[in-house]
Amino acid sequence: MSTEKPQKVDVAIIGAGWYGLVTARTYLRLRPATNLIIIDNDRTVGGVWSKDRLYPNLVAQVRLGLFNYSDTPMGPNGGDPKDPRVTGEMIHNYMQKYAEDHDLLRRIRFNTFVSGATQCSTGWRLTLRNSEDVIETEKLMVATGVTSIPFTPKLLDGSDGSVPMIHSMDLGSSFNALRSEKIQNVVVVGAAKSAYDAVYLLLTMGKKVTWVIRSDGAGPLSILPFLILNCINSIAFASTRLMTHLSPSILNTSGNLYWAFQRSALGLWIVGAFWHFLNYVSGVHAGYRKGDHVAKLTPEIDRQGVFWAHSGLGVVTLPDFWPTLHSKNLTVTRSEVESVKEGVVKLKTGTTQPADYLVMCTGWGDHFSMFDAEHKARIGLPSYGSDSYSAADPAAKPGNIKWQSYDTLAEKEVDEKLPFLARPPNLKYTSRLDPRLQKKWRLYRRAIPIELAAKGDRSLVILGQVHTIQTPLVSEVQSFWAILYLLGEISLPSVDEMAKEISLWNAWTRKRYLNQGQKFPYSLYDFLPYIDSVFADLGLSSRRKSNIIAELFSPYHPRDFNGFIDEYLAKRKVTGKITQTV
Repeated sequence: MSTEKPQKVDVAIIGAGWYGLVTARTYLRLRPATNLIIIDNDRTVGGVWSKDRLYPNLVAQVRLGLFNYSDTPMGPNGGDPKDPRVTGEMIHNYMQKYAEDHDLLRRIRFNTFVSGATQCSTGWRLTLRNSEDVIETEKLMVATGVTSIPFTPKLLDGSDGSVPMIHSMDLGSSFNALRSEKIQNVVVVGAAKSAYDAVYLLLTMGKKVTWVIRSDGAGPLSILPFLILNCINSIAFASTRLMTHLSPSILNTSGNLYWAFQRSALGLWIVGAFWHFLNYVSGVHAGYRKGDHVAKLTPEIDRQGVFWAHSGLGVVTLPDFWPTLHSKNLTVTRSEVESVKEGVVKLKTGTTQPADYLVMCTGWGDHFSMFDAEHKARIGLPSYGSDSYSAADPAAKPGNIKWQSYDTLAEKEVDEKLPFLARPPNLKYTSRLDPRLQKKWRLYRRAIPIELAAKGDRSLVILGQVHTIQTPLVSEVQSFWAILYLLGEISLPSVDEMAKEISLWNAWTRKRYLNQGQKFPYSLYDFLPYIDSVFADLGLSSRRKSNIIAELFSPYHPRDFNGFIDEYLAKRKVTGKITQTV
C-alpha cells in the first residue's frame, strides 16, 4: 500500500467481531458498490472469540440457539443436537464461515491497530500503529466493543520479571506454556467472569491456584446456574418478555403489565420475591455455605445479587464448574499484589506466595483510544485513566447541550417510573458509586453521537455499546438501524428529545446495575426493550410470537427476527423514509 497518499474508502469499520461482520454484510447488502474496509488488530475474525483468544473449556454463557445471527443458525457442538453448549471454538468457526460466505475476508485488513481517528474535510482520517499508511473514509463505524484493550494495573512495588505475567485475554495464546509441568503455582488476580474462567481452567489442568481479589472493590460477581431447579434454562427465561417486566427498564415504562409489576405494591413485592428466590437458588448451587474457601466468593451485597449484578453476572455452563472451584488446590485471598520479585508474589497484606505464572483478570481499558480528548468530548465518549468528574464525562463540559439539567431531571424520572430501583441494596463498599464518576456515553440509542447529529453530520456511529445477553441479535438490529442513519433514511427526533433519552439511559443503567452501570452501558437483562425501541424507530413490530401466551412466556431466539430487514425494505417501498419518535 502506498505511503504517498491516503487510501480512500467510502466506509471503514473498526473491528471484525459480532458487530463488525454483520455491519459490513448489511451495508454491502444495501449498497453493494460501496468501497468498504474492515480493520482489526487480530489475525482472525471473531473479536473476543478470535482464534488466539480460544482455549479448552471456553464456553459462552448461553445455550444453543440463542447466540447467532437471525438468518444464520449455528450447528450443535459436535453435531449432537442434545448438547446445549456453545463453545468458543463453535463461535469462532461460525463467524469465520459467516465472513467467508458473505465474501468479507478480502475486505479485512488484519493485524492492524487504528491508533488515531481525526475528523477531516472528507470524513475521517485514520492512522495506524507501526505503519505510515493512512486511510481516509467518508463514513466511520467503530465496532471495537468493550473487551478489546486489556487493562493491567501497575504493581505497587513493581516486578522484576521473574514470574511471567499475562492478561486474561492472552490465556488462549499462553495455553501451551501453562500446560508445562514446570508451571505448578499460578496466581490469578481479579474478580471478573474471566477470573472465574481462568481459575476453573487452571484447576482442571492440575495447577495450584491462589486467587487474589481486591478487598475494597466491587467484590465477587453473582453467578446463575445454567438450569434453575434443574429444569428451566436461566438464559432462555431471561430471553422471555415476562423478564422485561420482572427487570425494571427505562425502555419499558408503559402498558398494563408495566403498571402491574413496577407501579403497584403487589407487583413490586412479586418482583422482589422472584429475585430473592433466584438469588437463593444461585447461592445454594454455588455452595457458599459449605464452610470452605468458596465462602469468600459470596457476592458482597445484602440482597438480590443476581438482579443488581453489581460486580457483573455469570452463568454456569459446565456441570463440574462449582465442584472444581471447591477443590483444595484453590486458595482465595482478599488483598492486592504489591510486588513480584525472585519468583515470589508479595501481597499488600504482607503474605507471600511462590508463583510460576501470574494471570491478570483486571478488566479493560480505553477501547476508544483512537480518538483524542477533544474528539471524545465532541462525540460523547468517556475518557479513561482518571476519576475526576471532567475526565469521567467530558461531554458534560459546557457546550451546546446543557447536560446537567437533563441529568438532574433523568434522576427524578427514573426513581418515579421505576421505584424498585429507588431503594438500592446495601453494599460493602460504595465509594465508586458517586454519580459524578459515572462514565457516560452521550450516544442516542447507544450509537449516534448527538452533538454531531445536531449539526447534520452523519459520518460516524459507535456500535456495540450495549452489554447484553444476546449480542449477535442486538448487533444485527443496531447495525442495521445505524446504517440507515448514516444513509439518511431515518429522520431523528429533536435534540431535546434525544438528550432526554440519553440522560435517562445513563441514570437508569447506573441505578439498575450499580458498579457495572457506572463503567459500561450495561443492559444485561434488557435486550428486548432495546430491540422494541429500535423496531419502533423502523416502523416494525417486535412482537413476533403467534399468541399472547407465547409472547409472554416463550423465549425469544434470534430466529424469531429472521427477515426483519426484508420487512423494512418492503415497508420502505410503500411509506418512504421513516420518521422517528422517542
